[in-house]
Amino acid sequence: MKLTNLNLKKSSVLIFLLVLFVFSFSYRLYGLTTHNPPFWVDEFASANQGKLFLKYGLSAFNNPNIYIENYNITTHLLIAVFYKLFGINEFSARLPLVFIGSIIPIIVYFLTKKIFDLQTAISASLLTVFSYFEIVWSRQARSYITLQFLTLTTLYLYLKFNSSKKLNKSLTAILLILFFLGIITHPLYYILLLTLFCHFILRNFKLFLSFLKSLWFYIIFFVFFFIIFKIGFFRGFINMFSYKTFLTNNLWYYHSFLWREYGLITFLGGLGLLSVFITKRKIITPIILYIIFHLFFILFIFKPYISRYLLPIFPLFLMGMSYTLTYLVQNLPIRNDRLKLVISVLLTLFIIVNGYKFVNKPKKYYSLNHDFREIANIDYHQVYAVIKNRGELQKGQTLVIDTWWDRVRWYLGDNFENIVAFRWYKEEGYVNGLSKKTPFITNGREEKILSGTNLRLVLEVSDLVRYMNKYPKGFLFIDDSSLPEDVKNYAEKRLKKELYLDHYPLDENPYSIWPATLYSWGV
Repeated sequence: MKLTNLNLKKSSVLIFLLVLFVFSFSYRLYGLTTHNPPFWVDEFASANQGKLFLKYGLSAFNNPNIYIENYNITTHLLIAVFYKLFGINEFSARLPLVFIGSIIPIIVYFLTKKIFDLQTAISASLLTVFSYFEIVWSRQARSYITLQFLTLTTLYLYLKFNSSKKLNKSLTAILLILFFLGIITHPLYYILLLTLFCHFILRNFKLFLSFLKSLWFYIIFFVFFFIIFKIGFFRGFINMFSYKTFLTNNLWYYHSFLWREYGLITFLGGLGLLSVFITKRKIITPIILYIIFHLFFILFIFKPYISRYLLPIFPLFLMGMSYTLTYLVQNLPIRNDRLKLVISVLLTLFIIVNGYKFVNKPKKYYSLNHDFREIANIDYHQVYAVIKNRGELQKGQTLVIDTWWDRVRWYLGDNFENIVAFRWYKEEGYVNGLSKKTPFITNGREEKILSGTNLRLVLEVSDLVRYMNKYPKGFLFIDDSSLPEDVKNYAEKRLKKELYLDHYPLDENPYSIWPATLYSWGV
């Protein structure tokens, strides 16, 4: 099925794409300027990494006194640029991701049109604009929406590259730039690279052999290898092996998400992708291969599990779903192609208006736990307002113990040194696939230090007591029920309870409960 007789003028396409962007941007931006919600755990890390790049520039990579994450680099550099333009705050950190997320529906339009047809492209782009899953991750200061943008753009240009009869040098150069950006953005991008590499060799083996004879092939290879080595990806990869984060079975988790939460999209999307595989196998094969490779990795290889790891392939299901809807409309007893296009758009809008997974009106706040309860999120502004107002931090006699050290640095500044992290000791088990064992060394003062850093740790009651004796005043913030019970029980019995929170006020999900307590001593 293909709309061979239907075409739109370039001016009409440009107007449609402009409207797509305006709606995307307004839905993703709304509420961020006026409400300014606090960061959640990983956002604090990205926000502080952006501050390092703002302060040191690219020389941060060669600075032994600071820690630079070996991925998310593109996002952190963008955050640094927006800090420079709009100041250091939550809004500035999220704004570049809002822009990138607003472009995603346009990329979906072009990719869908390349694989399917105009009617399907319009439907898929509309579903992407109003998807709750897409909107919520376009508003976070993390690299997942950047990864999705690079993934979709790479797939589109790779399909164009494959359909070219001659080697297009400009297109090849752009693809190499995308490969580079993907490499420094997120390790999940490597799954796409592996997919395209396998597909390219199978389809163009003779051309690949000719590349092996070219000096440029080896120059580019060693440049990429040097970059990967320089940003520390190999060290991070080896560390992941040492933490035993590979080989698992997460089928139960992602099956629940894709089928229970997104069953309609998964079913119609899979049906559409498989049906087009029968008729247009040549162009759809890399898409199908990528979905299989990506799912296999997060299901059976990478132990940590969380729904946002599905973001790179999520628009592909929306595209397949749109093709299924288009196919149904095309088989109606109507000869007018434009009328079929209108019906297809109306059917798509009907799903958006009535679907729980789509957004009708812009919201001030989009719940991170809309689908699954995964991410701790309360009003950290309140917590640190108490610490700032009651702690007398300027005197240097107050210690702050938190479960996430980047949160302390964000609220109290880079010059505040009295930071200690409360983590697991040697407990058995995992939290979201991550081991509950903290690697540490002990310094000359019998303090536990996180391996590879100078961060002090509280892993058991004796650690907490030692710091209470050393510092006349202090705060202990606990927002994770899986942390050591002896420390939690000691705090409950011996320390003063300053504040208790368990739900973010604007979060509409009643199950998004995250008990968090701020304790103090000497205050």
